[in-house]
Amino acid sequence: MKIQSLVFPGKDQCLVETTTIPDDPGPGEVLVRNRLSLISAGTELAMFTETHRGFEEPDFGYAKFPFRPGYAVVGEVVAVGDGVTDLAPGTRVFHRNRHATHALLNHDVVLPVPEGVPDTHAPFIAMLQIAMSAPRQAPVYFGENVLVIGMGLVGNLCAQLCGLAGAAQVAVADLAAPRLAQAKACGVDLAFNLKEKPLSEWLPSLGPSGANYVVEAVGSGPTIDLALKAAANHGRVVLLGSPRDRLEVDPYFDIHRTGLRVIGAHASTVDAATREQDMPFLWSLLATGRINVEPLITHVLPYTEGQKAYEGLRDRKDEYLGVLLEYP
Repeated sequence: MKIQSLVFPGKDQCLVETTTIPDDPGPGEVLVRNRLSLISAGTELAMFTETHRGFEEPDFGYAKFPFRPGYAVVGEVVAVGDGVTDLAPGTRVFHRNRHATHALLNHDVVLPVPEGVPDTHAPFIAMLQIAMSAPRQAPVYFGENVLVIGMGLVGNLCAQLCGLAGAAQVAVADLAAPRLAQAKACGVDLAFNLKEKPLSEWLPSLGPSGANYVVEAVGSGPTIDLALKAAANHGRVVLLGSPRDRLEVDPYFDIHRTGLRVIGAHASTVDAATREQDMPFLWSLLATGRINVEPLITHVLPYTEGQKAYEGLRDRKDEYLGVLLEYP
């Protein structure tokens, strides 16, 4: 059968390509007709704009063109191969495959979507699992003040998780007023608009203890430096956003003298067994609304408008955040 999927043939280009997959799944395989997929405005946009680390490294195979994006998809099983007993045609499922009309997958990478999680919310489980990397690598302690810098999808979801984990206050910081408004709609306590005044002038709002736990969810040199300077003495800075560039820091004043701990929280830093163990809990957070993703959905576009979607995420950050691609 012929399917269509998105591909980046080069920098700032997104096309629809037609390929062929078998009509019938083989043993242990599942054929899924996709309904919606969520764009990762971090990794995918970095690939689209050729700013992801590794393009300059010949031996780093991931960051290369052509690149086929996508890893957060909800769909419906249409056929199963021999030996598949845990999924049946008609089952609503989530998978981490690319933006495409259909997917042929091994059954053990396809997860049923629980009742109570709408199609529009289900793909956010991928971003939520990434956001969970921060509290998994550096647990939030009861009564701590948390500051999350960067209100993209992962930063917003991390802020919500920190609130559930027992933080006294969760503050968020960003340059975009709409993203701060979305964070407030999702339940954060304080929103710091960095266009209005510098972060150093906002921090007294947290009280005398300051920011005990700071999450950098942008992945840029200036915001990492900002996070190091914002953390209170003996605090923790978690690097959740994937850094896109190199930077210089002042390790004496910003880390050594303050007793700061800096923790990397890439998704791969959490072992596979823990990630699998977390999934039922994360699904329950989406199903019960304790994690609120509805304010994050800004666009639902036909998959054929992929170029428009990525350009919007690149150029119109005040308008584009949670962009879902729809498949007929």
